Amino acid sequence: MKTRTMIRLDAALGLPLCALAFLASLPRRVWVRFLGGTSRRRSRPATSALEPVQRILVIKFLGMGSILLATPLLKRLAAAYPDARITFLTLESNAELVRRLDWVDDIVVVPRGRLFQLLLAVPGLLLKLRRKRFDLALDLEFYSRLSNLVSWGSGARRRVGFFVRARWRGSLLTESVYFNSRLPYADAVLALLRPLALDTPEKPKPIAPHFDADQEATALTRLVTLGVPQEGTLIVVNVNASDLCVERRWPGDRFARLVERFGSEVSAVDRFVFIGAPSERSDVKLVLDQVAPHILPSCLDLSGRTSLMELTVLLKRSALLITNDSGPMHLAVSLDVPTISFFGPETPDLYGPQGDKHLVFYERHWCSPCLSVYNAKIAMCHGQNECMQRIELEQVIARAAVFCRERVGLAPARIASRGARNRDG
Repeated sequence: MKTRTMIRLDAALGLPLCALAFLASLPRRVWVRFLGGTSRRRSRPATSALEPVQRILVIKFLGMGSILLATPLLKRLAAAYPDARITFLTLESNAELVRRLDWVDDIVVVPRGRLFQLLLAVPGLLLKLRRKRFDLALDLEFYSRLSNLVSWGSGARRRVGFFVRARWRGSLLTESVYFNSRLPYADAVLALLRPLALDTPEKPKPIAPHFDADQEATALTRLVTLGVPQEGTLIVVNVNASDLCVERRWPGDRFARLVERFGSEVSAVDRFVFIGAPSERSDVKLVLDQVAPHILPSCLDLSGRTSLMELTVLLKRSALLITNDSGPMHLAVSLDVPTISFFGPETPDLYGPQGDKHLVFYERHWCSPCLSVYNAKIAMCHGQNECMQRIELEQVIARAAVFCRERVGLAPARIASRGARNRDG
């Protein structure tokens, strides 16, 4: 299922379904509050935060990058509950990533299909979850009402998730955590561990998916057959962003001009490798069609042709990733690969990579950032992304040249060749 379909479904059905669920749970609320009944949430003492937990459900539908940013949470859960079995519920597009996370034991995938087919599959999905008898459910979404409904429908004894007043979700949680929209998501998601007394001041860093040596060797062999050289300087280029918000894309013609001038003005490059999902192949082709003919032999289009394992090995093999705000950017960060990234609708203060190995371009245009928990991450400009268009090619080249020389250890081809002549002379 596409991200946009999920958002539309959430917008159309989320609120009325939350209202119905709230009404269904109302008798128990009345019993607890006015008639002297007991509630597990109110009667649980603070010292029982680490009570026995055998089955944990973690819900995150959207965002490869967000899942990577949440890996420190998964690691802490696994450490605190070593005997517990962690089940992760997500969209099929994220399943390959989740399967490669060391702390996930089971995956439940939201069924693919059109809207009507999805609605028919929901009862079976909820029944499957209820049969697992979860002790604890953590909802990592902060604006989705459907994820909150699934958490409630799973029947988990404890349900922890974000509270956002502007996104009423029926008060279906047993423990809610205020979502601080000014806090980096990697920090905000760890706040969900506070009711469990598992939060620490440690600074989170995304953790890469795990592949063993044989799997990486197989992936490398596959990349060679696709045309990736075994030696030389590789730079991976991602001109796309997910369909969650296509306005996050820097103009394609500027990517083309940047590639043309990169070798002589920024750093020496043996091959530019373009990546993307199968649905993004046409967008990559549009950019490559604008690259000068004499540069094209240095460009390799792998969009729609690599698995997550192959993309991971490709990034580890590369010197740099040039990218829009996207999942591959977070994957590169988790692998400690330097990045040059472009932000506009979203702010790098919340989702941008941190540290000296990452160069971020963000113009802070008057309407930027426009994506938030209050508008379901929908850009208001309808494709007219002035925030991205204001990032000029010349400033990118100038800053990237300094960054590659001082932080990445790469010099422009003309400087490198001049140095070689000096050594020979």
